[in-house]
Amino acid sequence: MGVHSLTAVLRRYAPQSLKTKRTHAFSNQVIAFDASCHLNKFIYGEEVRPHRHVYGFYLMARYCQLHNITPIFVFDGAYRIAAKQLEHSRREKSRRKIQPSLDYERARSVRLASWTNAYRDLSDDAATRILEQLLTTTPPTRSAISYPSKETTPMTKAKTTMNESDTDRAKKVDDEVIEKQLVQLATDLNDALELAEDTEKYTRTVRGLSAREHAVMTSMIRDRIEDTDTALQDLQNDNQQMMSSLEKRSIRITQALRQECLEFLRTLGFICMTCEHHEAEAMCSELARQNITTATVTEDMDALVFGDAPILRYFFARNRPILEIDPVIAREQLHLTRDQFIDFCILSGTDFSGTIQGIGPIRALEYIQRYGSIEHILDDLSNTKYSPSDTFNYKLAREVRKTIHTNIHRY
Repeated sequence: MGVHSLTAVLRRYAPQSLKTKRTHAFSNQVIAFDASCHLNKFIYGEEVRPHRHVYGFYLMARYCQLHNITPIFVFDGAYRIAAKQLEHSRREKSRRKIQPSLDYERARSVRLASWTNAYRDLSDDAATRILEQLLTTTPPTRSAISYPSKETTPMTKAKTTMNESDTDRAKKVDDEVIEKQLVQLATDLNDALELAEDTEKYTRTVRGLSAREHAVMTSMIRDRIEDTDTALQDLQNDNQQMMSSLEKRSIRITQALRQECLEFLRTLGFICMTCEHHEAEAMCSELARQNITTATVTEDMDALVFGDAPILRYFFARNRPILEIDPVIAREQLHLTRDQFIDFCILSGTDFSGTIQGIGPIRALEYIQRYGSIEHILDDLSNTKYSPSDTFNYKLAREVRKTIHTNIHRY
């Protein structure tokens, strides 16, 4: 979010711009809160309450009261700026993967439970055949092998005729049923691995978990090692965490959710604002410029580019001190003017523009210090391997950061 790796660059090249502080250091101050940033944290965080977004703001507001801090909560409005279309498109592309990935993990959960129940009584001969199935380079179709039905399974027939002398035959039937189940699971796993390669549909984490699943299943069948239970349990735990995360990410943050939080805070007597056609962090910077606030609480590093007020990260984090970042000191230590600092942030990578391929934050700083502006860098890039991406629109990104609209609605 914000400027790519900016905190790491400042730690290395402008360490005096970063300070750790405790909450009491901000007592008796008026501080702007990037409410939209925190709404994301409350919705997608660990809290499981049904109205966790409202509850999160309640806890934050009470925390401010306990430390004698006057908060001003600034929310995004219903209309977002066109310059952020690139970021919106990226997020929408990522969002389209959530439901397919969630369905995939639910299917994996069922498959892992079936592995657990079936593999323990597997014979060595059956294990060899299933291992071949797992390692096949051309997974068979799902119709190749089917689960035994309740009406036709050998186990069902065996139960109807079993007596004292049928024990050996029943054991053989059990082995056949277990083997068929595991062969089917191996087939399903191979099919799932193939599906997960669709990068447009499934997340990278899903693919990583699938590779682990295949490795654990292969180890279970091939090595028959005792500690496979631990590996399988770890895999099941990660699968459950993944499902929980995807279920939260499937929630869309709407204007209605923002309005619920705003009205709740306003009812408690707190000042709330919304800004139309701009970003909340930009409005927070404007409040500081007008000497209404002294700092901005946000995790969005873009707030450093919009103004001169310090930003406070990790303000509401457990067991972690607040990180205060001062943009004025940062620019001084980097030996950059404000305009050059803006160009450096654009080159590093932001929500408002693409980048020049091959130029990361460190090289971006070096080039801005050497050339002074993006235009001069581009003039000298013709003989290099670096080329601007199709979405590199630095002029639009500059305009966003230099123009702060004051269309603020107070509630």
